[in-house]
Amino acid sequence: MKKRNIKDVRERELETFLKFSSIINSSLKIEDVLNYAMQWAEEFMNAEASTVYELDEEKDEIFIRFARGKKREPIKGIKLKLGEGVAGRVVQTGKPIVIRDVGKEPRFSNKFDRKTGFETSSMICVPLVLRDKTIGALQVLNKKSKEAFTGSDLELLTTMSQQIAVALDNAKLYRRLEKKFELTDKELKAIQERLIRSERLMAMGHLVQGVAHEIRNPITTIGGFASRLEKELKGQPKLTRYITIIQEESGRLESLVKQVHEFGILLSVTLKMDDISGTLDQVIKEFGPLARAQGITFSTEIDNDLPLIKMDSPQLIVALSNIIENALESMPEGGNLTLAAKKEQDTILIKVIDTGYGIAKEDQDSIYDPFFTSKTRGAGLGLTMVYQIVMNHNGEIKIKSEKGKGTRVILSFPVK
Repeated sequence: MKKRNIKDVRERELETFLKFSSIINSSLKIEDVLNYAMQWAEEFMNAEASTVYELDEEKDEIFIRFARGKKREPIKGIKLKLGEGVAGRVVQTGKPIVIRDVGKEPRFSNKFDRKTGFETSSMICVPLVLRDKTIGALQVLNKKSKEAFTGSDLELLTTMSQQIAVALDNAKLYRRLEKKFELTDKELKAIQERLIRSERLMAMGHLVQGVAHEIRNPITTIGGFASRLEKELKGQPKLTRYITIIQEESGRLESLVKQVHEFGILLSVTLKMDDISGTLDQVIKEFGPLARAQGITFSTEIDNDLPLIKMDSPQLIVALSNIIENALESMPEGGNLTLAAKKEQDTILIKVIDTGYGIAKEDQDSIYDPFFTSKTRGAGLGLTMVYQIVMNHNGEIKIKSEKGKGTRVILSFPVK
């Protein structure tokens, strides 16, 4: 009975998260996103109200960005100093707080209850964190059943908070661009599509991480029992052949889970000033021999004295490796591959140019989407990972390709 309940909870979590992901990826109208997102959170947790706080760094205080509940209107103008109340404390420390009884919690501020007449009895509050920086907090109040908030509630709210942080940041950026610059409708649409793609990848990353976690153990079990059966049935070739197929497919699924796990890791990044020339050297040393063994001419055009940039070298190696692997696979009978890097104004440009198969025009809008692939093997996360890494570095990626003539990938990273 207990196992079935856990399964039911997991299914509800996944259903809630899928609905939330579809909402957060649909618009840059942050009020709509927050309203529907918190509605799903309240329904899942059976809660009475919820609030999203945003940090005003200049004033060292937090204000209510969005509130749900019957008595939300009077609290919209209330602000808290950094460290004041539960939400202020969460934003200050970057750590979640779960309170079963606010009457026994000295950090609880009744400022909102006095203003509205609402009676807070229990609460759960998690930080909104973006690029290792707390930008606000997400708070849910009172189980309607009077029960305490659970670990599943905290896990779901934490997962949602990661995406809401991205949504808030993207919406602020979009508003600033709209206000500050006179952009054409086409330019605004391009920016919006880029921001929504970023949110979609973030949502997909957390979703597939959860799925991967659920299937990792069953796959390992299947592979283990298949190996034991293989030893027991050595004298039966037909059955042994079936077992070999099970082992191969289990291995393929294990590889897929590994790739999904690696993609999840890329959702966070630690940037520091570093020399990109060293990263490029590592990539050249790894792929130069592979290209030559395949009959491909591998040439490099790397400028001397490239400036230091804020970067995560292991992530950039992953990105360049995926791009070059795609290039090599597109030239099975040989060709030309060029890796170039130069400083252009306040930007470092890295180009990977091949003379391979190229990408069909109808596929070019989908190449960054998770699980999209034209290959018969692999998870289809290669260019998705590349896109995420470039976004982690505040960079841009452009891919120009023509079927039968080759592909040109251009990465640009800010120097300042």
